[in-house]
Amino acid sequence: MTQTTHQDVAFPLGFSGTGTAAGIKKNGNPDVGLLRSEPPARAFGAFTLNAAAAAPVIYCREVLATGAPVSHVVVNSGCANAATGPQGYEDVLDTVAHLRAVDKIAGEVLVSSTGVIGEPLPMDKLRRGLDALAGASTGSATGFTPFHQAIMTTDTFAKVAQKSLTLGGREVRLGGASKGAGMICPNMATMLAYLTTDVDLPADYRPAFQDAVERTFNSISVDGDMSTNDTVLLLANGAAGVRYADLAPDEKSLFDAALGELMRELAQAIVRDGEGATKLIAVEVVGAVSDSEAKAVGRAVSNSPLVKTAFFGGDANWGRVLAAAGYSGAQLIMEKLSLEFCGVKVFEGGMPLPRDEEDLAERMKAREVSVRLDLGLGKAAWTYWTCDFSYDYVKINGSYRS
Repeated sequence: MTQTTHQDVAFPLGFSGTGTAAGIKKNGNPDVGLLRSEPPARAFGAFTLNAAAAAPVIYCREVLATGAPVSHVVVNSGCANAATGPQGYEDVLDTVAHLRAVDKIAGEVLVSSTGVIGEPLPMDKLRRGLDALAGASTGSATGFTPFHQAIMTTDTFAKVAQKSLTLGGREVRLGGASKGAGMICPNMATMLAYLTTDVDLPADYRPAFQDAVERTFNSISVDGDMSTNDTVLLLANGAAGVRYADLAPDEKSLFDAALGELMRELAQAIVRDGEGATKLIAVEVVGAVSDSEAKAVGRAVSNSPLVKTAFFGGDANWGRVLAAAGYSGAQLIMEKLSLEFCGVKVFEGGMPLPRDEEDLAERMKAREVSVRLDLGLGKAAWTYWTCDFSYDYVKINGSYRS
């Protein structure tokens, strides 16, 4: 198996995409992206649970419920088209109708938006962007980066990744792009993620896809805020000539693992790029009585501003972690719990442990740090990824609309 996380990430067979600057963003950066699949792909989606879901999310849910194959995905940045009333949904329909008028559409069209909430989508600019993209050459050699540049908001680097492996005697590929740096907290986060594969996946693959989402994109947090526009799409077009349903069990497991690794890599990239972040923090919870309780502890620790600011300052303030675990709602017995910071055990048997504070402080200076809680009650485990809170987070979000 190979993997690449650089700007040379190519599309799997049958996929192409590109982006353009249509003037939606004030800074003139690319803001309209178009992803194509030929042949049309089976699509799976996971979306925000926010009750104030944006119009594109509502529309995508409706399209995916039909089970119809998807040939195009339109994404704009700079405007979320959220909290825009009935006109917001009409603008989504207008987007689809305009693309059908200017491009060859063999399947359904999905639409995503990201950016400022509450502002109407500037349809004249979006249409001009679609006009430009409809005539653009989008061969697979261009890779994901031009498409990704069009979906970025406060992101500081391209979040792209790929996997390749041999299944059924043929090479198959998986490739993807994600965006997000702030307003990140499941379920899900201000993230958009587009995963593609040239394997033919059956309709009943959805539970496996959803489980992978839960352990990756739904297991990250930057700031504890759930967005209105979160979307993760998986498109599978079968262009490699490999049917998942025909694979042996061990080969199915290889594909599942590759997809999970791809999604984890893209999810972690979002946390690494958290607004103002200086550290990636892995919060590993083991020994829980159930997956749900392990996840609850991981989420509570990851969302705690006190924990996150302590890591920014390099302070191994383990009491804040225990406090967050205690209010998570999960079962805890302090005498059975142990806690580690960056590989150093600091608490066990209901008591703090002696430790070398200088050594621990040095470990906490690393860009990647860890917390490990062993609840000592069962066999369930979950890992969450978060980042620290820095001064720059406040600066970025204090002037986001300007």
